Amino acid sequence: MTQNAALDPVTGLESKKLGLLGVLMPGLAQIAPAFNLFFTTGVMASLAGASVPLVFLISMVGMVATGLSLAQFSNLYPSAGSFITYISRALGAKVATATGVIAIVGYIIAFGGIYIFVGSYIVGLLFPHATNTTLLTIVTTIVYGAIVTIPVILGLQFGIRVTIVLYVIEVVVLIVLSVAILAQGGAEGLSLTPFTWPTGADGTNIFLAFSLAVLAFGGFEASAPLAEETRNPRRNVPIAVVGAVVVSGIIYVLGSYAIVTAFGVDHMKAFSTDSNPFATAAGRFLPIFVPIIAGVFLVSVTSSYVAANTQTSRVIFAGARGGLWPRGLSSIHPRFQTPWVAAIAFVVPSIVIGCVSTAFTDPGSASGFLGTLGILGIVIMYIVANVALIVQFAKLRMAGVRKNPFLWVVVPIIGLFVLAIPVWGDLHPGQGAPYNALPWLTIGLVALGIVYTAVLAIARPNALAHAPALLEGAEALESDPVPPAA
Repeated sequence: MTQNAALDPVTGLESKKLGLLGVLMPGLAQIAPAFNLFFTTGVMASLAGASVPLVFLISMVGMVATGLSLAQFSNLYPSAGSFITYISRALGAKVATATGVIAIVGYIIAFGGIYIFVGSYIVGLLFPHATNTTLLTIVTTIVYGAIVTIPVILGLQFGIRVTIVLYVIEVVVLIVLSVAILAQGGAEGLSLTPFTWPTGADGTNIFLAFSLAVLAFGGFEASAPLAEETRNPRRNVPIAVVGAVVVSGIIYVLGSYAIVTAFGVDHMKAFSTDSNPFATAAGRFLPIFVPIIAGVFLVSVTSSYVAANTQTSRVIFAGARGGLWPRGLSSIHPRFQTPWVAAIAFVVPSIVIGCVSTAFTDPGSASGFLGTLGILGIVIMYIVANVALIVQFAKLRMAGVRKNPFLWVVVPIIGLFVLAIPVWGDLHPGQGAPYNALPWLTIGLVALGIVYTAVLAIARPNALAHAPALLEGAEALESDPVPPAA
């Protein structure tokens, strides 16, 4: 922190440090395009055949709708509380608290699975001949968790710079490899088949592929909690939220088209069964990139973790400031002026969940199951935020404040329809174990949020009464068209 830096009078955070690029990067990085392309496109190809790029393209358009919903809220209430603030203002502090618990626990569960997978991946790279690797994987996971938390504690600017560097490396490798494949025509030449709707079994299973594609955009909202530390947040944060979806969508469409072309539209079985299709493609069309692919995975995940820790620590911080969580979570580091306690409180449970999972299954299976369960908590947050925008439109209209009905009503309805796809894909009956337990576990996750809120309402009723005003930052309160009760 610089000696002359201004602190936000409400948050105590160093304010107005980030421009448009700085606030855009966390959303881009948390989506982790390389990670999703490397490890989900093969599964998507087994469901949708060569039409993976079409699935990503349609999903991008649909997710832009939810991004626009959050953009409207962030323009009106730029706040570190992000979706908790938005939902609180529209649907009340009780709904916001329950949703916040569901989403934050969802993030913790999802990242727990990825933590242990990354730890296992690193051990496999460094100790390929080790036999009993469980303890080594746990130690590596803990060390890695500490590494990706340090930039968040040292300062917002430092964390964002780390994110930018890692993200640029990730995207440059993806684009160069994709262009090299397409420039050489792939295995069978360029074709528009990947942008046509499949027939037969692929046409039936394509909606399951949509579930994976929609979830691949998870984390685009990472820019919103940085509003109180951003210059001109009413302009920059909405652009960053929507921009993260659009930019990532373009990368997904380009990268998936390139990898489908690399194998050939008639060889999707070989693609879907390849354990590392991008390394295979690099070996055929850009051999010099083969040893780089493994490093790019770590770069992508690390960039995503730094961004996720930056975002979620501020959401936890803002909730604690509003009295929705223990007050100790709103502590600011005396030197770096960052919500360091909130950052640690987010990372430690994730690591514990990841390490404990090794007692029941392998890291790969844990990553898939925990990631699916956790992301459902985040999707619930997206769904409630879309509903909240429609309700807030009605409230503002009753107060004489006019808003665009297309952006505030039609767009969130589109977002709700798109989000229904991954919900059905993950919760539909007839799945094998352990995924057949997802409906019950999701009900348990929702129940956790409801029970926590009920207990808070009994133990600290004033916290819920005053939360809407406390969640908003100073700038949001100054220009709120219908300010909450103090």
